[in-house]
Amino acid sequence: MTDQVTRNNHYVPQWYQRGFIESGRSQLHYLDMSLPHKVLPDGRTVPIKALHKWGPTSCFSEYDLYSTHFGSVVNDEVEKFLFGSIDDRGSKAVRAFADGDLSAMHYAFQDFFEYLDAQKLRTPKGLDWIKSRYSSLDQVQLMVEMQGLRFIHCTMWTEGVREIVSAEASDIKFIVSDHPVTVYNAATPPTSTECAYPEDPPIEWLGAQTVFALDANTCLILTHLEYAKDPKAANSTAPRTYARYRGQSLVRTDAFIRTRKLSRNEVIAINHLLKSRARRYVAASDKEWLYPEK
Repeated sequence: MTDQVTRNNHYVPQWYQRGFIESGRSQLHYLDMSLPHKVLPDGRTVPIKALHKWGPTSCFSEYDLYSTHFGSVVNDEVEKFLFGSIDDRGSKAVRAFADGDLSAMHYAFQDFFEYLDAQKLRTPKGLDWIKSRYSSLDQVQLMVEMQGLRFIHCTMWTEGVREIVSAEASDIKFIVSDHPVTVYNAATPPTSTECAYPEDPPIEWLGAQTVFALDANTCLILTHLEYAKDPKAANSTAPRTYARYRGQSLVRTDAFIRTRKLSRNEVIAINHLLKSRARRYVAASDKEWLYPEK
């Protein structure tokens, strides 16, 4: 226990970022896509440098993102106790899934999906999505609502087809974004209203696929069973059969597909998706990977 208050809140954990750093290095190329500007003393407006090279302590964090205030007292229990526990268990679970250790995956199965759901909601984009559902929420109410919404996607995710693809055969690796849990639906491109910030295509839709890079070389893709069986015949924007948030379910913890090694162009396509659904920042070991649209 410590009396020091944590106010610099990492919404993408530092341990997760390290999975995208090449061996022997300690920093990521970090791209700010907002093109911010500053006003000089003479009145001229100039753009701020968009590309930086920083370590995980400086990337994907925001001051007081989870802090609550009671008068002059700052409370950091959401960061310290809620996400402290989720990240401790989640880091072990993500590593087990990336490594393909079936025994470790079995015991970390619930921890992994708990982390995945929390990661989707804890980012600035995720919190803005929560706020868009309510007329007004103060910071305390927002933190309470975020905790109340945890686990809402786990049932549908675990009931789907789970595939872990590899970038080992590609010279380009996966990038990390400021909203790592990404939802893709071929019927709703990034320019559609369903993808207007802070929206994502609804997960209950039949064609929704959840994409989450486990590290620079491995990526998890979750697909509804009906769509996986026949994607051409499926109505991508119709709800899947028995779509529901939360709820009990019985699933196999060892049912994963791990046979696909992606080509260079396939990795680029996933990186383009991750970047297009990010709010503001993306990062990678190689700065050229940050521009998949090229």
